Amino acid sequence: MGQQQLDNNRTFESARSFSTAPTVSLSNAITSGESGVTTEAIGNEVGDLFEYRIDQPITVNRDRSALIPIVQSKLEGERVSIYNEAVRRDRPMSGLRLKNISPLTLEGGSLTVLDGDAYAGEALMERLKPGENRFVSFALDLGTLVTTQAKADREPVFLVRALNGVFQAHYHQAEKKTYTITNQTDKPRVVYIEHPIRKDWVLSESTPKPASKTASLYRFRVEVEPRKTTELVINEHLTLMDSYAISNLSSRDLELFVSRRYIDEAARASLQKVLDLKSNIAAVEARLAGMDAETREIGEDQARLRENIKALKETAEAKQLIARYVSKANEQESRIEQITTERKAAAAERARLQTELEAAIRTFVFDRKL
Repeated sequence: MGQQQLDNNRTFESARSFSTAPTVSLSNAITSGESGVTTEAIGNEVGDLFEYRIDQPITVNRDRSALIPIVQSKLEGERVSIYNEAVRRDRPMSGLRLKNISPLTLEGGSLTVLDGDAYAGEALMERLKPGENRFVSFALDLGTLVTTQAKADREPVFLVRALNGVFQAHYHQAEKKTYTITNQTDKPRVVYIEHPIRKDWVLSESTPKPASKTASLYRFRVEVEPRKTTELVINEHLTLMDSYAISNLSSRDLELFVSRRYIDEAARASLQKVLDLKSNIAAVEARLAGMDAETREIGEDQARLRENIKALKETAEAKQLIARYVSKANEQESRIEQITTERKAAAAERARLQTELEAAIRTFVFDRKL
């Protein structure tokens, strides 16, 4: 494994060590050209990997060890605070925004951060290739306080569309997230707010543009003056849709569309025609159901008459009852024939109305922005 600077931990100078203090800080002493530490290797890219080649052979005596400096290079960086609500709700982490301006790849590993002569913290950093940026956090920022407040709301319908027998009302589900950031110190703070990226949710135009974006996070840069409080408001919206099958449309639905001004007068008339056809079909079906019920009643009554006729004996009174039963059965047969004729007509009317309804639903196309 390579050695960068004094040990396996890379040591970076924080932004505050660029002071004009008369004494040399520990971090300056380590990173200065007069530190006495020089690299013994040259880095090369090998496809997607990289390697370091040692210029001169190095001899290590038996039972001895040696620290070999591999890379010594300054990086561009900025002292920042990094807030992620999922990590900690009240305070951000102290961190660094680093950019590798060297031509060498820096392997990932542990990182020791010195602030002047003071130890600031430890961090882990992933592999950093030339030109890449990386955020690393190394300690809790006790000088910055962050609170959050979320509010959800449904926005008005912005698009109404009818196609293939479905009436659609498109709207946005909106969410507003407010980050309140308080700088409790006498020095300015740069805070990066990490806000999660959610599938199908889109930042609204009123939201500030994020400074950067990863696969799962937006990063918003916020500068906070000493002893001041500032807010970052993030508005997002999700496009949703209410669907209504026109074949199941009710008068209440139509009244809702009219009251909310989803449709114009022509569309209202078309939908009213659909409701009228449905009402006419329902009336015909009610008549058919009544005919079927009457036919069943006649069948049950005729069965009863046949049983009664079988039970009667050959007497004058029995003959009178049999004649009466036969007369009633004849009347019922005539009624069954009439019902059969009426039922055929009603069934034909229902089929015609159903065809007309299907055509009205199929041809109803509507598209309107609100």
